Amino acid sequence: MTTEEKVIRVQTLIGADETATDALVGVYLDEAKSAILNRRYPFGIPPYAEVPAEYESIQCRLAQRYFLRRGAEGEQIHNEDGVHRHYGSVNDEDLLMEVIQVAKVR
Repeated sequence: MTTEEKVIRVQTLIGADETATDALVGVYLDEAKSAILNRRYPFGIPPYAEVPAEYESIQCRLAQRYFLRRGAEGEQIHNEDGVHRHYGSVNDEDLLMEVIQVAKVR
């Protein structure tokens, strides 16, 4: 999947939001890429590393979450007009646990 295809996919997941610019979604995709590669290569990311095709969906879902949490990062409890939000864990472990770690044995 190309970067442009990922941007379009994340914008579709977010919905009709004019603030979801290509540049902003691209930044969140880069952040998601970093999270996936840090999980995949716990002992150091190789310089050639890219997000494997099987994790591109996770990358898009992470970028969507990052976008939707914008302005409320790390929020623990929020009540406003009957809306209750609580982010118990904002480390996205539920998605990142699908990433299989890789290490080289010498």
